Amino acid sequence: MKRVGIVGAGLMGNWHAERWARLPVEIAGFYNRSRDAAERAASRFGGRVYDTVDALAEAVDIVDVCTPTFAHPEGVLAAASARKPAVCEKPLARTLPDAERMIAACEEAGVPLFVAQVVRFFPQYALAKAALESGELGRPGVLRLVRAGSFPRADPDTWYNSFEKGGGVIMDLAIHDLAFARWCFGDALRVFARGLTFAGRSMSDHALITLSFENGALAHLEGSWAAPPGPFRTALELAGDAGILEWDALDPMPVQTSLRFSDEGASKVPVMADSPLAPEDDPYYRELEHFLAALETGAPLRVTPQDGLEALRLALAATESLRSGQPVALAGFGAGSRAALS
Repeated sequence: MKRVGIVGAGLMGNWHAERWARLPVEIAGFYNRSRDAAERAASRFGGRVYDTVDALAEAVDIVDVCTPTFAHPEGVLAAASARKPAVCEKPLARTLPDAERMIAACEEAGVPLFVAQVVRFFPQYALAKAALESGELGRPGVLRLVRAGSFPRADPDTWYNSFEKGGGVIMDLAIHDLAFARWCFGDALRVFARGLTFAGRSMSDHALITLSFENGALAHLEGSWAAPPGPFRTALELAGDAGILEWDALDPMPVQTSLRFSDEGASKVPVMADSPLAPEDDPYYRELEHFLAALETGAPLRVTPQDGLEALRLALAATESLRSGQPVALAGFGAGSRAALS
């Protein structure tokens, strides 16, 4: 039985621990800069509290990094040094140089690095990707995505409210949909963004992002921490020249696809096999289950380190566009750029 050590005992550390507890692993313990938080998590899920991240990495079989974004390198580099497989919450890092250093360290150590971009494990998004790949939507055209809620913490001193530590709403929230858009359409040519990140508004952020892709498709993304308190909304609309797939978290139906056939004029609605109430359908459970199975079987990871790096590149490019007011080309973006360093 694999022993899992969790780096970070905040919201995501506890979130992951709840899922690991339902899998055939042992939660060996926690490391957190605030020892009190680690002790609370250990008392809830079992295991011990480690004094350093290196001590945790040496003692376990899997290192799960659930710290705030700016602290991700510490956990992943400790895992690589101990030659242990690592899970790292998204985004992979705050900067491209950090992400590249983390990937290189894991490659040199010969250990897997799994970036927990959980949207790929939501059944609605997986169905949209499958519909696109099957060709039933026809030639890809336009993808519209929404991810919107209120600010994630009431405390103004939270790291979410620090652009240097968290990167704002694009880096922390919209990166989910940037990664999904790339999963659907491949590499992007350019990105253009507008938003509030640099408007001097505390604890409120909003971004509108447009991406053009090498395959001719377009994506329009809305990421928001400016919505009033209430239900968190996610939505997608994926259109091709033969049909459109739509889903909105606020709608009563989970997924609906309408297809246009020139000879029939018909439409159909696919039946989802998964029950949204089944515990095994929890996407956070699914992603950790997938990682564990990949370790045991040698199967490829659904999210590669390169996927994590490219999602980060898109988020930084969108942030640079928002800062400059100009479109940003993705070709060659990163090395020496202002966005790569901040």
